[in-house]
Amino acid sequence: MRLPVYDRHPGPAPFTARPAPSAGPAPASAGLGNGYAIAVVGTGPRGISILERLGARLLGKRPARPLTIYAIDADEVGSGRVWRSGQPPWLSMNNRCGEVTMFSGPADDGAWRPGAGPTFAQWWQRVDARFPGPDAYAPRSLYGRYLRFVLDVVETNLPHDVRLVRVPGLVSGIEKRAGRFELHVGDRLITCDQVAVCSGHPREQSERPALAGRTASERRQRRAPARAFDGTGRLGVLPGSVIGIRGLGLTFHDVAAMLTVGRGGRFVGHGHDCVYVPSGDEPDLIVAGSRSALPIPTRGAAQRPFDFRYAPRLFTPARIAGLRAAGPLDFRRDVMPWLLAEVNLAFWQRRLGPDSFAVLERQLALLPSTGTEAMHRLRRTASDLGCDEVLSLEDLAHPFRGRAFADQGAFRDELGRLLADDVEEAMRGEVDSALKAAMEVVRDVRPTVRAAVDFGGLTAASHKDFVERVGPMLAFLSTGPSAVRSCQLIALMRAGLLEVLGPQARFTAHDDGFVGHSPLVADYSVFCSDVIDARVRQPDIDSDAGPLAKKQRDAGAWRPHVCAGDPAFRTGGIDVTTAPYHPIAADGSVERRMYVLGIPTESTRWFMQVGIGRPGPWGEFFRDADTIARAALDQVELTGLPAADGADGPPLGPRDMDYCFGPQHPDGASLSEY
Repeated sequence: MRLPVYDRHPGPAPFTARPAPSAGPAPASAGLGNGYAIAVVGTGPRGISILERLGARLLGKRPARPLTIYAIDADEVGSGRVWRSGQPPWLSMNNRCGEVTMFSGPADDGAWRPGAGPTFAQWWQRVDARFPGPDAYAPRSLYGRYLRFVLDVVETNLPHDVRLVRVPGLVSGIEKRAGRFELHVGDRLITCDQVAVCSGHPREQSERPALAGRTASERRQRRAPARAFDGTGRLGVLPGSVIGIRGLGLTFHDVAAMLTVGRGGRFVGHGHDCVYVPSGDEPDLIVAGSRSALPIPTRGAAQRPFDFRYAPRLFTPARIAGLRAAGPLDFRRDVMPWLLAEVNLAFWQRRLGPDSFAVLERQLALLPSTGTEAMHRLRRTASDLGCDEVLSLEDLAHPFRGRAFADQGAFRDELGRLLADDVEEAMRGEVDSALKAAMEVVRDVRPTVRAAVDFGGLTAASHKDFVERVGPMLAFLSTGPSAVRSCQLIALMRAGLLEVLGPQARFTAHDDGFVGHSPLVADYSVFCSDVIDARVRQPDIDSDAGPLAKKQRDAGAWRPHVCAGDPAFRTGGIDVTTAPYHPIAADGSVERRMYVLGIPTESTRWFMQVGIGRPGPWGEFFRDADTIARAALDQVELTGLPAADGADGPPLGPRDMDYCFGPQHPDGASLSEY
């Protein structure tokens, strides 16, 4: 059998609509007849992953009746909102390009196709002569273009009786009628048989309910949408103003870039020699603060293969499954000690010599059955072998806990030393630095944390504590920026353009602006004309004012996940079944032909912000997508294609550069600006 070729579909299937009757939206004219239709709402990485697996499962197949696949997105079909291709290049990813792929299998000697395509780094290298290498952190816009490329590959390889229809527009409602779904997209209707919702972060509202009833100056507070900016870097900020930023996570780095590089400034030099050269168009001062007063820690420099898979020895899926079999867990009591033991094992491996660590390793088979006792024994053994250091995740995330400072200068000096030490550790690398090797473990074992937490694995009280404190702490410690970003942050502080407030930072409405201060730093406060909220908004179906979530909630089609034992604690995430993640209605019924994946289910599942697949064996990202694709195609009768079917010409080879952007990239923009 010959593989499908590029010119099979010379362009996207058109989306047309009949004139809308006065009674409501017009139905989409898809020409289905007795055909079948699957819709994917949201084409960020989660949606693209489902489309890629649909394409892979359709390779070499022919549906018994025509099949239409709708790819729907309100911002940019193929990349979504966070990764849209028009963003400025100084908004970057926080994953190295070499550890990212959207193909569920590696490229081979045949044509690029679903299940066999280039990683992000391989694609970047082919389209840009100035490719900086697999350790580079790419612009988010470039990743968006890669996502669109993946969608092009999916469309190119669809069988003759299957077509992909790209639909720009916001889905405002989903209704079930005559056994099928009707999706309201603007003034149009799309009728389909299966629908997967991957709608991403809650959409920002012009006036958040949380601000209602506050003073006029408080209502002026601006919110930076969760890593999804308009790209102008303006935000209505005037040169000479003082701007506050709530939050010191990844979005803080984006906002800081908007207010500096986005306004014409530039960084020169590298590492500790990095210096900021202002444009004169920046604010006079940027004042940032959070409860911990700690900017998100830096990721260690790459030293491991990108397809590396960590093999835990203590915090194992089997151990967590055994613990969970006894009933809902208390994360701090039952799970955290084993996680700490695994993290410290990686730390001690680099702090102790090989012979000493071998002695410690022999203890692993003799550990007590409880995590607390096991951690105590390991700590004592490490101390006997000459290492008294023990990592505490709480201390790493809250280094100023319980401390007060005589003035802002004292806090600034302490923070500066801490940031410099963190960058130094990061530059040692994710293997050679004991600290960064331990933090990579936190990143590596996220799936096992999910196995403990997801779908009611914790008691109600522990789940509430996990959602509010433990989960954010683990994400904070394991999702840091590159050393480049952290060095730029230090450069802004040295230039006097950035001031970080002390612990428990507050921005209080005052006159026509805000006063930023820390109650734990004496004699320092600063007036801000505006405050930008750079904290990532957690999904909450109870308060989500987005039209789709609101309509589904009000109709009782979706409900929030509620922990057993405490119905008053509503996590906010959409309640779904286990794979393939069908939504559960208010009356407890399950919609078997609908799927909800990713961020809308956060708190029902944990850390759904992950928007990448990794090279190598499948992780949960591709397993999630495949289980939905398989379920969505279950009712589509598929047969094998004849050997010569559709062989319109020679198969597309991996060196055919004309394909790289395909018909869906009319801009033909050069990548030279990167």
